[in-house]
Amino acid sequence: MLDRFDLYELCAQAPLRDARFLRAIHGRDPRVLGEDFSGGGAIARQWVQVVPDGRAVAVDRDPEPLERMRGVKGITVVCDDVRNATHKVDIIADLNFSICEIHARKDLVAYLAHARSRLKKHGVFVADIYGGSDAYFTGRISQRKTAPSGEKVTYYWEQRHADALTGRVVNVMHFNVVPKTTGGKKARTIEVREAFIYNWRLWSVPELRDAMIEAGFATTEIYPRFAEAVDTEGNLYVSPVLNADEVGDSFSVYVVGR
Repeated sequence: MLDRFDLYELCAQAPLRDARFLRAIHGRDPRVLGEDFSGGGAIARQWVQVVPDGRAVAVDRDPEPLERMRGVKGITVVCDDVRNATHKVDIIADLNFSICEIHARKDLVAYLAHARSRLKKHGVFVADIYGGSDAYFTGRISQRKTAPSGEKVTYYWEQRHADALTGRVVNVMHFNVVPKTTGGKKARTIEVREAFIYNWRLWSVPELRDAMIEAGFATTEIYPRFAEAVDTEGNLYVSPVLNADEVGDSFSVYVVGR
């Protein structure tokens, strides 16, 4: 049976794409990835597979998902608050909107300054964020996936609460799982309600960029969530967004500090 972390990786992540995207954004030859708020470390696990001599540092204060990386060659697992991490890395990635776990601006700037102190020369910090005209709507969307083991999964993303005056949102993930069947029997749907609940401060793009500069980053950039080109080896080629027309009215983007 798939557990909730399996379902999260299947439905809410694209680790291979993210690992390649992070390399492209860095633009040089990064070897060491820091995955903050890593959960099960799907990107870290993919990174050490696709990057030659790649290593990763996965940091999360929840020990349960970290068990997925125990013993994986090339990954250092740190069960702690991300603000206590000390390992030097080429890239720090805060993906799946995990930067929103930080609610107060002073704490955001302090964390970004700490993250910057961990970066090697030419290092980059990458966070993703969503925004635009639909950012504070409430309701749910669904998507269907098939697991490698054959289960049929319907994934529901619910924005349960949203307050544009405070930037606070509550988001919830649910799953319906239909197990793989044999012998022509109809399988019973298993409902996984409230598998994950997030109480976030939804930072805007300019707020996050301003905080990065205050934390000491030299420059900031915005990247779309799609590559401009892919070569025969799977390497991605990306360019920063220069104006709002390139992202649309509702968007999800990478915010990068160099």
